[in-house]
Amino acid sequence: MAKESNLQDLMTPFWQALADANDELNAFINGGLPSTTEKRHKDFVRKFENMKDKAGVLCDQIEKEVELSIDPIEIVLPWKSEAFQEAWQAWKDYLAEQHHKTMKSRMEYAALAYLKRIADSKETTAIEYLQFAMANGYPRFFKVTTKNYEQPTIAAGGRGDSDY
Repeated sequence: MAKESNLQDLMTPFWQALADANDELNAFINGGLPSTTEKRHKDFVRKFENMKDKAGVLCDQIEKEVELSIDPIEIVLPWKSEAFQEAWQAWKDYLAEQHHKTMKSRMEYAALAYLKRIADSKETTAIEYLQFAMANGYPRFFKVTTKNYEQPTIAAGGRGDSDY
């Protein structure tokens, strides 16, 4: 919630500064410009109006995000070992780096519960599943079977192993 109020605190003076600049620009333009500068200032005014529109959309989106925000839930790892903590952090870092995906608390909570279930509550198996998914570039983990470790079969006349 502190982040949200900080956004509102930043947005209000920004919007006020933009409104003040707009008023000053309008006063300058309405004060009478020589006809030689009229053509040049029209392009500037168009760009300024475009910037104001984009700022309005951005501020509206920020307000929506603030209104819709939900407090995160507490995450408790299913295993307390340092090995699992490091593996889970590596998984989250991998998702962010490789797939530009950041888990929010409810997704992380559900992912940990799912991992514990498919690993049959075995920490070493859970770590192996995470490492397998990362090593193969997958955006999600899953139960690994011996079939996952086998080379794919290529039908006769298909592409050779060099394609892998």
